[in-house]
Amino acid sequence: MIKLQDALRHAAERPDHVALVDGGRRITWSELADEIAKVAGGLATVLPPGRPARAAFLCCNGWELVVTTAAFETLGVPVTGLDFEASPDATETALEQLQPTVVVSSKLHRPLLIASGWADREGVLQVHLHGVGEELAAPEPIVPEPAAGEPVAYSTLAAAQTAATSPVVQPYESFAVGYDAAGAPRLIVRRRATEARRLAELVDEFAFDEDDVYLVTVPMYHASSPGWARVFFALGGTVVLGPYHDLAEMCRLVTDEGVTATLMVPPVLSRLLAHPASADLRATSRLRFLLTGGQHLNRWIVNEAWDRFGPVVHHYYGSTETGLVTVLGPDELAVSPCRSGRAMPGIGIAVLDGEHRPLPPGVRGRVAVASYQLMDAYGDAPAPSVLVDLGDGQGPRPFLLTGDDGVIDYEGRLELTGRTAGAVRAGLADDRERAFFGLESELLDQPGVRDLAVLRVRVPDHGDVLAVPFVPVARDLESAAYRAVSAVCARRVPWISAHVIPVDAVPYSPTGTIRGRELLTEIMPLVNLYIHLDKQSATEIPA
Repeated sequence: MIKLQDALRHAAERPDHVALVDGGRRITWSELADEIAKVAGGLATVLPPGRPARAAFLCCNGWELVVTTAAFETLGVPVTGLDFEASPDATETALEQLQPTVVVSSKLHRPLLIASGWADREGVLQVHLHGVGEELAAPEPIVPEPAAGEPVAYSTLAAAQTAATSPVVQPYESFAVGYDAAGAPRLIVRRRATEARRLAELVDEFAFDEDDVYLVTVPMYHASSPGWARVFFALGGTVVLGPYHDLAEMCRLVTDEGVTATLMVPPVLSRLLAHPASADLRATSRLRFLLTGGQHLNRWIVNEAWDRFGPVVHHYYGSTETGLVTVLGPDELAVSPCRSGRAMPGIGIAVLDGEHRPLPPGVRGRVAVASYQLMDAYGDAPAPSVLVDLGDGQGPRPFLLTGDDGVIDYEGRLELTGRTAGAVRAGLADDRERAFFGLESELLDQPGVRDLAVLRVRVPDHGDVLAVPFVPVARDLESAAYRAVSAVCARRVPWISAHVIPVDAVPYSPTGTIRGRELLTEIMPLVNLYIHLDKQSATEIPA
């Protein structure tokens, strides 16, 4: 997030400049530096002696969490967020991989911690925050000297006397927890600091400065959320903690707080563009940089964003394992919305065949990335790396194999044609399976479609079917969108039954992952009905 020494520097230069906004609370740089100093001092006195020291948190975004993570970074203790919507089993698995010595939780999410069996682990310090929506709850009592093994409240840490603190002596490591489409966690490990170089390149590329105001719309457990907030904290700007689901409030913050930059996952961006409160943002806001990525942007999103915000939307490709890989600016995005972007400085992209040899432009294969931001290992396995010589004079160098399928066009832009979380995994050789690559992207680009998902489902006593729930741009375009989506499915994958179903919305997590189980629960009764009617029609055809 930010270290105390950086906060003190900004406090000396701009003591009354607002550093952090969380609801009605506005914290200046002077106040933020003082709070970080107190909490870091309090933590230093209660950290368990075991090494390596590591911290994990289960909390919604909030100013207490920002201060606490900054205190950990000041002490040299890596801190990692966990998905508060994950199952107890997934949470337990993530914590067992990480083996933290400190666990931070809010009252709202402590039941998940209890269910995972980590609320009272011996030798693990428990830090209690209040968290979003808990302001009316009774505060945790201030305990001047908590007994060994007892939880420590944020208020206790913040009541500590400010004292000089020294970082914990241990090898550098940073961690992140990624979750696959099934919700299974995997610990991602980096053993090299890359923040300074990344900051310099982002500032050079996009001209960010201390007068920028950044809006956080992604939970801090996702690596992109603290990563981008760190950029604006490092510059001495202002970071605003926004809501995940209240779109009207999000629009108000963009205008009233003078937001200039933000990151939004595509589902949030899509819902925001459909909300009446965003209609005037082009005229009323200072927004100049909106980054989105993680899935294909359809033509409706690109066009509507240009109309409502102006030329501010940038599309990126990256992952927790690779960091930021490509960015496509507003002008090229308007012309080529299907592209994911051009490689950022210092990044190499290759598309490889089955033998890990580079393929020429225009030929689809497996995407691999070379970057100073790459992870070093998973918690339980080495990184999937291969040596690749691109023939550019640099010789063979390590590339990380992604689970994604793609193609590089003749202008050097990457287009993804299949992602790990899609209908099939990258790398399958069967012609029928390869037909699914890019299917969702093509369907999203059909006229009248605002959002859509492609779910491959095995139905008992029937076999595989495609369930294709879609959200029309407008109710009067529903029939046209239905016909267009059905026609593409019939052309691309004629051997599998595709059931196209209009829905009011596709449910997503706060980080933009489709809630597949929730969506299937909604649409499977209709899918089963359609299958039954199809079978009934087939038996009624006269011989």
